[in-house]
Amino acid sequence: MNLSDVRYPADTKQAVRNLLLQEARKEPKHVPWWRKPAALTFAGLALAGSTAAGVYVALAPVDDKREIRCYFRADLTTEHPIAGSPGDVWPPYMTTGIMQSGFDAKNNPAPEDPNAGMTQVTDPIASCAALWDTNAMNPDGITEDLIPKEFVRPIEVQAPQTWSGDLDAEGNPMIPSGTLVTSGHYVPELTECVVENSVAVIPGPAEVCAKLGIPALEK
Repeated sequence: MNLSDVRYPADTKQAVRNLLLQEARKEPKHVPWWRKPAALTFAGLALAGSTAAGVYVALAPVDDKREIRCYFRADLTTEHPIAGSPGDVWPPYMTTGIMQSGFDAKNNPAPEDPNAGMTQVTDPIASCAALWDTNAMNPDGITEDLIPKEFVRPIEVQAPQTWSGDLDAEGNPMIPSGTLVTSGHYVPELTECVVENSVAVIPGPAEVCAKLGIPALEK
């Protein structure tokens, strides 16, 4: 598309033309290899009044995707107190992964590898979405404010209070109580980012990685 083909106010059109000329005259910048500038076209320009700015997308690969970080919030550092356990906190994320079928931990060929026996995750978002779906990402209600008020929650199912014959460490019958894990809980929009060379699935739209100052996952 030629600049002359687009109809904008004269001052905006001239501002865009000036920006393109300035970008063309700049000396090459040394930036991290994973930071890739978007094509400097009208699709990659944000026009606001008489100003325009280039859009840059930061991408980074992750070679080892066996352990996935599922962040509670679009926040990389905040910890959350654990109810009923003074001094203990939930970290900013939970981890998830997929164990190899039949893996023998007692005969682990790589005991120094904390993720030994786990397979590469091909769909990190699906893995974390499963935790949100079963409400595992809302311990002690720490993500309650992310759930829309109009969201219809699944009906809680009480665990059957029947003894299966299992005994606890003291020899007492272990009788289930509370509610069963159910699916159908709120799953927010999730985005794959990269934190400390690990896949980080963070609640938020595609631009959440850039807002947090971290690269998005390179596919």
